[in-house]
Amino acid sequence: MDYVKRMPIDYFHIITPPVVAYVNHLHVPDIGGPDSDDRYKITILINKQDSACIKEFVDASHAAAQLEWPTSWDKVLNMPLHDGIDKCASWDQLADYLMCTFNSFHPPLLQMPDGSLMPRSVEVAIGASVRVFGAMGGCMVNGEKTVDCYLSGVQLLNDTPISSENTSVYGRLERIVERFSPWS
Repeated sequence: MDYVKRMPIDYFHIITPPVVAYVNHLHVPDIGGPDSDDRYKITILINKQDSACIKEFVDASHAAAQLEWPTSWDKVLNMPLHDGIDKCASWDQLADYLMCTFNSFHPPLLQMPDGSLMPRSVEVAIGASVRVFGAMGGCMVNGEKTVDCYLSGVQLLNDTPISSENTSVYGRLERIVERFSPWS
């Protein structure tokens, strides 16, 4: 374990303001798909009109880059924020957002709005308001300086209407089937 002591790892810790949850793999890592990376993750959406939140992300990214590359952090840097317009084929409204993905090889701490632990039966729905706890750090990806976001935890702040009707996937499915079945 001597090598661990000699390898300083500097991260810039971040707690996001309330943001919108998009695709996430919080209870189980992303496995089995063509683009899977075996990580727990959440992609968040930040409205392009929310200049204060965007500034916080940019400032945190710059701070993380300065920790990793003190003398050359501002030269050709890939930032963690990406324009949602590139993903509009899956959902038109993404054009109004910037996207950022936090990921981890370890399960994140998941909290309910009151701060209690989130049961596995509760899922963070697309569109839910969340706060993400994590860190940003500089790394080299394909020879390019990149700031990556590491996931520590997620707090659910409120749900979308469909996810608050029932707390389990089965319960929500049952409710949807009830609405549209001809014998109800």
